[in-house]
Amino acid sequence: MKHFRNAAFLVGLAIMLAISAGCSQMKTGPGQVQAEDGVKVAYDVCGSGKPALVFIHCWCCNREFWKHQLDVFADDYRVVAIDLPGHGESGNEREQWSIAGLGADVKTVVDHLRLRRMIVIGHSMGGPVALEAARLMPGRVLGIVAVDTLHDADFEYPKGMVEQWASQMETDFEGTMDGAVNSMFPEGADPRQMEWVKAQALLTDRTAAVALLRDFPNFDMKDSLRAAGAPVRAIFAVPWGPGSAKPNIEANRKYADFEAVSIDDVGHYLQLEKPEEFNEQLRGFVEALAG
Repeated sequence: MKHFRNAAFLVGLAIMLAISAGCSQMKTGPGQVQAEDGVKVAYDVCGSGKPALVFIHCWCCNREFWKHQLDVFADDYRVVAIDLPGHGESGNEREQWSIAGLGADVKTVVDHLRLRRMIVIGHSMGGPVALEAARLMPGRVLGIVAVDTLHDADFEYPKGMVEQWASQMETDFEGTMDGAVNSMFPEGADPRQMEWVKAQALLTDRTAAVALLRDFPNFDMKDSLRAAGAPVRAIFAVPWGPGSAKPNIEANRKYADFEAVSIDDVGHYLQLEKPEEFNEQLRGFVEALAG
């Protein structure tokens, strides 16, 4: 385990040094802004064009998880990729962690960059964060693209399941994360890609990771879909991941303008596993939402 942690650190260090090179068409470059509580929020901006595309990563990830999307979409749009607090290069000096708080952090970056109209793309936990951000920015979000998240607004986690997982994380973060990441890749997945995802996950602030996990049952998807005030489009992975609800588009349509497509034979990190197919689906949604 010691050798794995050392390897994870070295891999993570190399990625963080190169992370700003994710956009070769850099216009504004890497930047940072302070959240309301003073925590640093790091981001990259590249490309030009309207509307802006704001990319939000998943739990225990960072903005590098969009490395196959930024250049592709920077040809036509201004692209923003954010490290949520507790992740990547952003700060972790926060006492209270919540999905709603991360939504406010996204708004802080958007306001700082003076973005008036945008489409917000959120992967996994980034989906709920995107809904919370849209709620705080009425009239400015043209649409939300949920990436393997927001599967079923009527789904409820079994009582105690999230707390059990959070307790396991506190006891053995490395081992629990290793098993979690393994379960989110399909059989026959590229082992190098799996190890890269694990290395990134282990760079996450552990206090933040566990606290956000415990907050997740407080997220009311029904209310958030209603309050977002924007169409929601989803790209689901098939088969769906363990512990996740099966896609239920009809349930989601009760609360929002909701449509979805799926990518077959892929795991939870579909933007990494099948980037070309993912980008094609994402572009279709972006162009339609941009009008």
